[in-house]
Amino acid sequence: MGITLLGFIQFTMVISVWSYLFKENIFSKTATTITIAISTMHAFMYNTKNAYDMAVRPIIEGDFLYIIPIVLGLLLFTRLSSKYSWLASYSYSVSLGLGTGATLSTLFSSNVAKLIVNTANQPFIGTSLFEQASGLLLFIGVLLAITYWVFTKEATGIFGMGVRIGRWFLMISIGLLYAEDVVWSQSLFVAAMEMVLLFVRQVMGLA
Repeated sequence: MGITLLGFIQFTMVISVWSYLFKENIFSKTATTITIAISTMHAFMYNTKNAYDMAVRPIIEGDFLYIIPIVLGLLLFTRLSSKYSWLASYSYSVSLGLGTGATLSTLFSSNVAKLIVNTANQPFIGTSLFEQASGLLLFIGVLLAITYWVFTKEATGIFGMGVRIGRWFLMISIGLLYAEDVVWSQSLFVAAMEMVLLFVRQVMGLA
């Protein structure tokens, strides 16, 4: 396997970014600038294509209602002018109103009611004893975690014990989420390190 241009670029970018661990330098700045520039152009081209496919093409085909989102999108660029920047507020208002309405109409059914139903049904839909026990533990953990956020009743007696156990459930859950994030970050580092070592082996003629 020979040395490829793509492998050389990947190796150079990774080493340039890692050089920031020593101190900020021209290589790390260059790699950061290139990454931002590529991401910006990718987003620009992607959104331009979407605008053409979802609005311009329908207008060409005779569906002139799509002129409205085109005009609202163009009004956002008036923010570049101090004199006409107030026109952008109309686009922001429409976008915020539509986004809020769409979110509220689907939030409760998908993120609240569905989660409540799934949590309540979890102990009864398992096909094995382990799955049913896991579902029951999930159900109990949810109830006890909720008690931690009840501030209208003093945490004493049985309720206080439930609050303390609920705190343990919350801390364990947060710890697992943090550990998952750390493992995910380490997996990216391992993948980058494998790429660097592979390139070094190719340069040395070992691969």
